[in-house]
Amino acid sequence: MSPKVYAPNVHLFAFVLQKNAHGDDVEEKDKDWLWQTCDEIISKILHKNLNLMQWVDLEKEPNNPSVSLIKAEKQTEVAPIHGEVTLNNRSIIIDGFAYPLRLYDSYGLWLNLYRPQTENSQRTEDVDIQLLNRLNPNNCFLLNGSKKILGETLIITAWLSSEQDPQNQKALKELADECLKAFFPQDYTIPPFARSATLFGSPIFEYGLFNQLTNYRHILVWFFSHPEAEEKFNSYQEQFLDLFFFRAKVVKAFQQSRQVYQDTNEEYSKIEEEIKTLEQFGDDKLLTEEQLEQLSHKLKTLPKMGLDYANLLRYLEGYQNTIAINARNYADRLQQIRGMMKEEDISLLEIFSLENCSYFQEQIRADLGYFHYGSSLLDKAIASIRGRVAIDRAKSDRLAEEKKEIGDCPRGSAGGNRNLQITILAVGSAIGSGGILASSYALITKEEPLLPPFSTPIPHRFTLSLGYSLLFGVVVGMLIWGGDKIWQHYKNRQRQP
Repeated sequence: MSPKVYAPNVHLFAFVLQKNAHGDDVEEKDKDWLWQTCDEIISKILHKNLNLMQWVDLEKEPNNPSVSLIKAEKQTEVAPIHGEVTLNNRSIIIDGFAYPLRLYDSYGLWLNLYRPQTENSQRTEDVDIQLLNRLNPNNCFLLNGSKKILGETLIITAWLSSEQDPQNQKALKELADECLKAFFPQDYTIPPFARSATLFGSPIFEYGLFNQLTNYRHILVWFFSHPEAEEKFNSYQEQFLDLFFFRAKVVKAFQQSRQVYQDTNEEYSKIEEEIKTLEQFGDDKLLTEEQLEQLSHKLKTLPKMGLDYANLLRYLEGYQNTIAINARNYADRLQQIRGMMKEEDISLLEIFSLENCSYFQEQIRADLGYFHYGSSLLDKAIASIRGRVAIDRAKSDRLAEEKKEIGDCPRGSAGGNRNLQITILAVGSAIGSGGILASSYALITKEEPLLPPFSTPIPHRFTLSLGYSLLFGVVVGMLIWGGDKIWQHYKNRQRQP
């Protein structure tokens, strides 16, 4: 026989993005997804059409970061819900409400279905926990299907029956497990137990572990042992909504960062493979034309790879910032709660801020530290390839030019260009040398004028200087010309096999 509880409640806190990463509104088909999903849940459970969109005004107080979206003319902040479910051939009255709201860049929904504590001014009876199964047909309380969903927190509350001891933690833990088994379908894997604590003086049990992040669900089972616990929970609904919202944003950002981590790790492996392929080109030999073309192709593909890799790192940094901002907002709301309830133990709520948020940020920081090495490695590889291609291409061009000048000429003779260069060198040197000695023109003076040849027994000093200059120039020119001929002849003999 299943255990019984008094006045069980199911609370769903769900959030979806109102704006995308660029600050633009979401697509029209996603804009009303949360309200339509709420209608589907009510229809499956109570077989009624809530039509929440008739209650919602999405343009209400656009400058207010946190506002109820119920239309002003409704003169209420929530849409009331009333219906019945069948349990053990009995009709059980179910009440509740839907509270649509806008929170910063997102939409939120607080959906509550519960068994009333009184009917006709009379206390209602304890009910079998199988009632929870009637409140979640086809697992409709677990939201899936929208890429915009940030996350959800599911809270099951109930009053302990007179038969249960609020001090028996082991028995209460077993009761919490039984509640989840009743709430979820038989083939559904219940999220693993995380921890237990006391919140507002009543025992609370948390389910869901972050080491199972892919299928993570955040679920709380809370047993009220005195009226003050439920009253405080309802009194601080604004703070709780903010807490669950910031929590959802942190968890979603970390989940997305794990996917980016996988993508970045794959890109890093590709970069390492590309670097390894460079080893085949060696460092001690001149690259062939085919190898130069291969490296030139890499200079086109590696920068694109580097850009994709840098974008992935940028996404990781973005998620790191998102976690840091919302973790700080979460801690601020905790401070507000602590300030209002100084004597209350809220350690269960603080664990997420002190332990989980810190772990998420440390993990991404470590990822970035490791992956930044890949960017440095890629930059160095690109610079190395550019330098290698430039140097080896220059060497290849120079060798090709030398081959063109020398390899096509007949053996034993130099190219026409070289003959022209030597001729210019020889003539220039001869003229230069003659010019140097011809500067002796200053030897002609009034005391020793220049006379016709053979008119004196001894030639004039100018005549001697001019003759020596010409002779010296001719000798120098012949030496340069002859020396080049000898050198070319020696080089041609060296080339012969």
